[in-house]
Amino acid sequence: MLKIEQLSKKFAENDFYSLDNVSMEIQKGEIVGLIGKNGAGKSTLMKLMAKSLKPTDGKITYNGEDINSRDNVLTDFGIMIDPVFYPEMSVIDNLKFYLKLHGKTDLYPNIEKTLKLVELWEARNRKPKGFSFGMKQRTALAIALVAEPDFLILDEPFVGLDPIGVQKLIDILKTWSSERQISMLISSHQLGELEALCDRYVYIEDGKLADAFDGKEHPSVLVNLDPAGDYRVLADYLSEDITLDGQVLEISTATDKESLNVIFDLLVRHNLMNSLAIKENHLKEIFMKG
Repeated sequence: MLKIEQLSKKFAENDFYSLDNVSMEIQKGEIVGLIGKNGAGKSTLMKLMAKSLKPTDGKITYNGEDINSRDNVLTDFGIMIDPVFYPEMSVIDNLKFYLKLHGKTDLYPNIEKTLKLVELWEARNRKPKGFSFGMKQRTALAIALVAEPDFLILDEPFVGLDPIGVQKLIDILKTWSSERQISMLISSHQLGELEALCDRYVYIEDGKLADAFDGKEHPSVLVNLDPAGDYRVLADYLSEDITLDGQVLEISTATDKESLNVIFDLLVRHNLMNSLAIKENHLKEIFMKG
């Protein structure tokens, strides 16, 4: 659906590339997490995709068309990178204006449910100029969601939402992905939320695409093994869901019943277990290694 080919961006005031020869694709209905440390190039990539920056080299195509070849190629995009709205206009009027500007006044009925989703319905008649940072983020998020876009680019969409609001947003984005086949690129430092949502991830480091990998759908149990134990008894039972790294045995919660009983029976009979822990966030490993 969206293809990025050898994309680079060098700002005139810099002697280095903020984004350097990045290539990737996002398929229809896919939710891709964009991760990386501050200054890695994530915002530059998203702004290039949103046409707020022009590439130095390379190109981006959407449904086979270069997005910079003409105006209005991104009509079906919902974009939240920096909070953008009219601060002197009420929240509800901001959403009405956005829909009117894009010729989608038939979607006015979406406004109430969208503002309730981002917890701004009670503040709908207030002007964003006096909002906290989190409320401004949610206003921008509402604008990105209200027009039922086919492609979403979201930067830190969970900021300002309480845990219930975060879960509601995750649920609706998952539903849109599965039922309406909406594609999404989502960047966030809230790795647990990303892990609950994304199909796969791209990791940007120093402006380069350093890694790309599929998401793990299930959390894991970590078994810290006795340093004096003989781990060879586990060898025949290791698999994609049960892995051994040094003295740590990782068991996915997706592991089938039979395998779970066998592996824990071995651990108990050979007195191999020192302690247990839950590993909910696999993405932290990427940052720790970076």
